[in-house]
Formats: sequence, structure tokens, C-alpha cells
Amino acid sequence: MRRWGWVCVLGLMLAACKEDKAPEAPDAGPVETGPSALTEQEPNERPDQALDLTRNSTVSAELTAQPNKADEDWYRLAPSSPRIVEVTVSGLPGGDITFEVYDRDRNRLVGVNSEGAGKPERFPNLYVDGERFIRVVPARKGVGGAYTLDVRMRVPEDGEEREPNDRAVDAVNLPLGQTVTAFLGHAGDEDWYRIELPDPTQAMSGEGAAPSGNGDGSAPSAPQGLGAPGANGSPEDGTGGFPGPQQGAGGPDSQHGLGNTGAGNFNGQPAMGNTGTGSPDGQQGMGRTGPGSLSGSHGLGSAGAGSLNGQQGAGTTGVGGPDSQHGLGNTGAGSLAGQGDPGEWREGMDGQEGRSPSGEGAAVFGREEAPPSPTVEGTFAGSEPPPTGGEVVGAAIARALALDAGTPPVPPEPPSVALKIELTGVDGVRPELSVLSAAEAPLFSLRGKEGETLSLRNIGVRANDRVVYVVVKTSWVGTGKDARRTFNATMPYTLTVSQEEAGASAELEPNDELHKATPVTAGGYREGFLAPRGDVDHFVLKTSEPVLAKVELAGVERLDLVLSMVEPPEEDAGKEKVLLRANDGAIKEPERLNNVACNGACYFRVEGASRKVDGKWVKDFENAEQPYRITITTVPDNGSEEREPNNSVDRAQDLTLGQPVRGTVYPVKDTDYFRLDLSDRPVRTPIRATLLGILKVDVGLYLHRVQPDGKLSLVQTADRAKGDQAESIRYSAEPGVYVFEVRDARNRESNFQDSYQLTVEESE
Repeated sequence: MRRWGWVCVLGLMLAACKEDKAPEAPDAGPVETGPSALTEQEPNERPDQALDLTRNSTVSAELTAQPNKADEDWYRLAPSSPRIVEVTVSGLPGGDITFEVYDRDRNRLVGVNSEGAGKPERFPNLYVDGERFIRVVPARKGVGGAYTLDVRMRVPEDGEEREPNDRAVDAVNLPLGQTVTAFLGHAGDEDWYRIELPDPTQAMSGEGAAPSGNGDGSAPSAPQGLGAPGANGSPEDGTGGFPGPQQGAGGPDSQHGLGNTGAGNFNGQPAMGNTGTGSPDGQQGMGRTGPGSLSGSHGLGSAGAGSLNGQQGAGTTGVGGPDSQHGLGNTGAGSLAGQGDPGEWREGMDGQEGRSPSGEGAAVFGREEAPPSPTVEGTFAGSEPPPTGGEVVGAAIARALALDAGTPPVPPEPPSVALKIELTGVDGVRPELSVLSAAEAPLFSLRGKEGETLSLRNIGVRANDRVVYVVVKTSWVGTGKDARRTFNATMPYTLTVSQEEAGASAELEPNDELHKATPVTAGGYREGFLAPRGDVDHFVLKTSEPVLAKVELAGVERLDLVLSMVEPPEEDAGKEKVLLRANDGAIKEPERLNNVACNGACYFRVEGASRKVDGKWVKDFENAEQPYRITITTVPDNGSEEREPNNSVDRAQDLTLGQPVRGTVYPVKDTDYFRLDLSDRPVRTPIRATLLGILKVDVGLYLHRVQPDGKLSLVQTADRAKGDQAESIRYSAEPGVYVFEVRDARNRESNFQDSYQLTVEESE
């Protein structure tokens, strides 16, 4: 019994000792302490004889010099899992070496021969998933010698380029807003990236979105993809794309664009806007205090306009709807050309009758009052025009009224998307960047300077191009035999492609030529960047009737901007002509053009001013962070305002006796010419010209007679330079043609806000 007791004690002691012993670690296999040192095994002239390389390796090898053919060595890269492989082949003594990469089916993928004789070749980031073959060969027959092949493998990282990607089919998918790290690792390297653009019905925020919620859609710079305060927010959480915003504009061509205090929905189905615009061309556009629906089915407007060309456009206290079927207007006008209205009707257009329940409601758009013009009446001088609605809303209303009046409307511009592209510089490399369509058609291209970082703004692509490609490659430098393509196998670059926040209001690069000008509509604006240095941007205003345009260019930090009106060349080989040029402001200050006559298409140019640096005149202003804004507003050209450009005799504006005309002396040294034709008068005509002065500018009035050879002969002046006091000329004019000249008497001041008034009439 005692013996069994000792046995138990000993057993317990042994068990305790076993529990205190630390557990043994599992066998992790052999530890890699460095690359495998291997020696080439001949024969290896074919892929099936290739030396397998499954981990980091250094291979000592030799190419045999043969007079009839070039010796070749094959290697097989076969890691156990996907790897990024860096391949380096040392140079041949006195010879040029090259190597090629093949896939598992022996298809050549890429060749590397960037350096000269005796120098090594390198491929920094070959992606291997499965297996790849390396073929090492001298560049010419009869060359040989010893070389070393170094192979280094590592795990791929997120956001890293995977070579080869030099074709569209091999392009790296790059989501908008994400950054990729890559190399221009050899002379023939091309990196392709595939960019998927958002659905245009979700991406378009509507021009003139109003983040402030003022209901007119005129507040600028509404960011895309924002919720409550911006445009295209989600009704659930205020983020993402369509539906529309809580306080901004809805969206064109969408289905459920909601906008509590902004614009409703264009071409959508149930678009709602509590205090903004309803829905043109929509089905259920609602706007409690804004216009209702244009060409919609159920356009409701509690306190605004009803429905234009819609079926059931209601307006509780506003306008009903022209050409609608069930336009309701409780205290406002009924429906024009409508079929039925449950309220009492007052007489409307197209022979229908419309009455409001109060019995005193005004007949809006009825026979007793002509419909208002879609453009703002009045002048730009002395006061600003009334604020207009959102650009898209105004265009829709203008199109509807133009169709009703029989005036052909200006066709809408196709939708577009603006991209921001940032490419970091690489030492010794001159990059070339291109944007291609899905069909690989060039949309934009730019060659940078050596080592230059590119920040490209507002690169325009069509919204119906759901996929575009961004291609980065090396560019040629030098000429003739010295020409070469730059590269850098040790320093990577980064590329980021994102969508501009300005959305539909962004300029669209490339627009450095007139035929590529970015369209801008009356009452709208565009935001652009002067980047890179020397950038020039063109814009075009298209109109269907004569108008006078006021063009304003907001100032930008670090920039001295120049605003010009440009006339296209008359011939294909001709040059464009600058008709007006404004550069009154210095750095950060705005520029303007007043009373620009436009009938059809007018072109405007934005660029940096010239400045003298180290004794040379250069245009090197740039700012890729802060955009400028170009805004255009118009009024009808009714003859009461000057028509710029009128700064030359051949562009002089015709005067009518007794009819005053107003104008501005802007910019500095602005000269305005007015033509008075008295050639049909049989005898002398006594005339009196009165020029009402303005603040700041000492206006002068000069009367010239046009001689038979076309030259001017000065006959009388009135330039006492008495501030804003009037100037007057009395003259007995013989039959002939006369020209009045108005300008600052000292040619040193200007005033864009106040207008002078010139009146020429017959005197006793």
C-alpha cells in the first residue's frame, strides 16, 4: 500500500513538471537569410529549359559571343503567391544587353533596353501572378560576356501599379479620388489607368445650384455629392449622389431629385423643391414658392409658377401653366392654352378663360399683359441687373418662351464632367500625360517639363463617356541622334484623378483654342484655373437674338488676370483678332467688359498678364488651388446702350437724332465712337450734342467729319475736364458723315459702374 502511495506522488510531480514546461513553437520552415546564389545552367536557350526562380535570387551567368546568332538565356519566375518583382541585369563589358518578359504562353509582354553599352537594365515593378519568363540576350550578334541577374520579390501593396500595363486591356483600374504609386521605369514605359465616370443622371448637380437655399439657384460653387447644404445629396443621410439636395438644386434628367429650398428636377419624375424651382420637362415637379413644372405632367407650385407645357401644373398663388391640361392657380393666373381648371378663370392666352377664386387675380401671361422677356430689361451702367435664377432653370424658361414666341432657341450644350489630375514629378523625367476616350480617341494631352509636378484642373470629358483612360509615359528630349526618352527606375510618381467640385459650372480643358472654347450661358458662370504656367482659357456665349453682355472675371490670389473679347479668324490660316482687352486690375483684382454686343457667338479669353522677369517678358502666372470665376449676364439690345467694341471708326455705332445713348468709359483708355449720317440732308443741319458726365472720369466729347478718303477731320471739341459736369457741342453741319468720340479727356481713368449719356438733336 505504501509502495502505491509513492508511485502516485511521483506521478503527480512528473505531471506538474510537464505543465511548467513552455510549449514548443511550430516549425516555420527554413528562414530566408538572403537571396539564393545560383549559377546559370546550360542549355537554357528555350523556355522549357529555363532556370526556376521562386524567391529572391542572384544568378551568375554568361552570354556566349556567337558570330551568327545572339546567345539567349531563359529564366522562369514562379513565386508561390502573387509578387511584385524587381529585375536587374548587369551590363556586358563592352556590349549592350537587353531582356524581355513573356507570359506563360510565351507571348512577349515587354522589352527593356534603356541604357547603353556596359550599363545595367532594370525593371522595378513587374507583377507576377503564376509565372513569367525572362529572356536575357545581347542587343547585337557577336557580343557576349558574364552578367548577373538579380531578382527581388515582395508582396504587392494596395494602391500600387502592376506592370505591364501599357495597353487599354491591361489598364489599372483607378477609382476617382484614389492615388496610385508607379514608375516610369524604362524608356518605353507607358502606364494606362482606367477611370470609370459616374452615371450622368447622378453626377450632374444642375448648373446654378444654391447651397444657401435662397431658392433662385444662383448661388455658385455648390459641391457635388454633398447632402444637406449642397447639391445631389441623398434624402436619407444627405450624402452621395442623386437624389438632390436638402438646400440646393435638384438634378437634370433624374427621377427623384429632392430640393427643400433649391431647384427641383429637370426631366425627372417626382422632383420636389419646397422654396425653389419645380421641374421642367418632369412629371411630378413640386415647388412651394418657386416656379412649377415646365413640360411636366404633375408640376405643382404652392406659391410659385404652375406648369409650362405640363398636364397638371398647379400654382396656389402663382402662375398657372401655358399649354397645360390641368393648370391650377388659386389666387394667381390660371392655365394658358389649358383644357380644364377647377377654379374660376380669367381670360388667358389661346382663347381660354381664366379666373381666380378672389375674382381680382391678375391675368398673368394673358391678353392684357404681354409675357415678360426671358432676359433682364434695363442697363448695366449705374445699377446691377436683377438676380436671375439658376442657369439651367433660366435656360429652360427661355427655351419655353422662345418656342412660344417662334424664336429658335439656342441648343443646349452637351453635358460634361470636369476632372482634376495630379501627377507628381520624377527627377530626370519629362512626363507626357493624355486622357483618352473609351475608343482611345485623344481628349486631352500635355507634355510637362523635366521633374515638373503637374496639377491639371477642369480636364473636360463627356458625361456619356462612362470610361476614360489616363495614360502616363515618358517624353522625348533632344534632337537627332541625341534624342532619347527619359525614365527613372528608382523614383516613383503618384497619380490621383478626381472629379472637380465645381461640377457642371467648371471650365472644360482643353480650351486653349477658340474652337475648343467652353460654353457659358447668359446668367451663368464658369470656374476655371490658370494652370499650368502659360495656360489660356477660352469661353463662348451663344445667343439667338441681339444682346448686350456684361462679362465679369473675379480676381484670384497670385494672379494678374487679363480678360479679352476675341474675334475668330475669317480664314482657316488666319489669326484671331482681339477686339477688347481689360487689364485695369493688378494681382488679385477683377476685370470686366461692359456692353459687349453679341448676336450669335461671342468668344472671351482669360489669361495671365505679361510681366518682366530677369529682363524678359514672360507669362508665368499660375494658381492650381484657387479658381477664377467668369460670369456673364445679358440684356436685350434695344439701341439705348453703346455696343462694344466701338473703339474704332469702322466699328462706330450709328446715332439717331433725338435718341440718347448711354455707355461707359471702361477699361482705361476706352474710346467710344458714334456715327451720325447727314449725307442725305440738302442743306446745313444745326445740331446740339450733350454729354452728361460721370464720377471719377473727366469725359471729353470730340466731333469729327469723315473725309472722302475715310480719314477724320476734327471740327469741334468739348473737354473742359470738369469732373461729372456735362459737355456740349453746337455745330452747323454740312451734308456728310460725322463721328462723335467719347473718352476720358486725360486717358488715365475709367468707371465700369456709372454711365455717361450722349444725346444729339437738331437745334434751332
